[in-house]
Amino acid sequence: MTIIVCLVGTHYRRAFDGIRYWSRVHGITRLYLLYSETGEDPGTHVFNYMSKANALELKEKLEILDPVLVPYNPMDQRSAFRTIYRILSQAREVGEDVLIDITSTTNLTMGIALTLALMFRNARVYSVPSKNPAWYVEGRPGEPEFEEWFQRNREQESRTPIELKLPGYRLEPSSKTEEREWAREKRLLVLLYEHGGRADSISDIIRWFGYGEANSTLRNRFSRVVSRLEMKGLVVSEKGSKMKAISLTDFGEIFAEALVHGEAS
Repeated sequence: MTIIVCLVGTHYRRAFDGIRYWSRVHGITRLYLLYSETGEDPGTHVFNYMSKANALELKEKLEILDPVLVPYNPMDQRSAFRTIYRILSQAREVGEDVLIDITSTTNLTMGIALTLALMFRNARVYSVPSKNPAWYVEGRPGEPEFEEWFQRNREQESRTPIELKLPGYRLEPSSKTEEREWAREKRLLVLLYEHGGRADSISDIIRWFGYGEANSTLRNRFSRVVSRLEMKGLVVSEKGSKMKAISLTDFGEIFAEALVHGEAS
């Protein structure tokens, strides 16, 4: 079972296309349309208008999914966090997976959605790119119209920066013991990457590390390494088979590639 949490902002078509895409891929059991309602702040009136108008039209066009409209303040860290958290928590309790659309929300809420997705194993995040990324640009570089637009946009006044609050757990180590474990884990990720992203068994990994024979001590040691990497979402192992294969997850492959290029630079 999969639900979608769409953080509705300035774009209607991209949100609509994203929901229809995931409906075909997974089948969606519930759709939440979170729209901006920030009160009397005059600086957010335009965003509120666009967000709510888009949410109402999405609700109408996607009525077969019986969308749930949820007002919140995407300019406020606490409001955004508690609103999205409540939905993710309820979904976890009933065994539902969650897809969060961050295509056109505020930068603040985008960061909060990513933070929450890292806290919940049942949550994933997606964005729907525009077919024409520079659709909003006026004119072309070198033309007076473009230069006027460019200067106007790059000099927009700002408000006070808001630091996003993050959970304490990190992938990177916080102690000497964790540093040694993390070094071994990273080496395993790199070795998997260099061998096509997959090992047929723990024995393969032990051999890649330079050991001649896979005895029970080594199997237990490297099984613990694999288990830690699974907990971090970097690898996945086949369950229920004696010679279980270990593979990089999509994120594990991205991270391993970064490690390889980082060591080469």
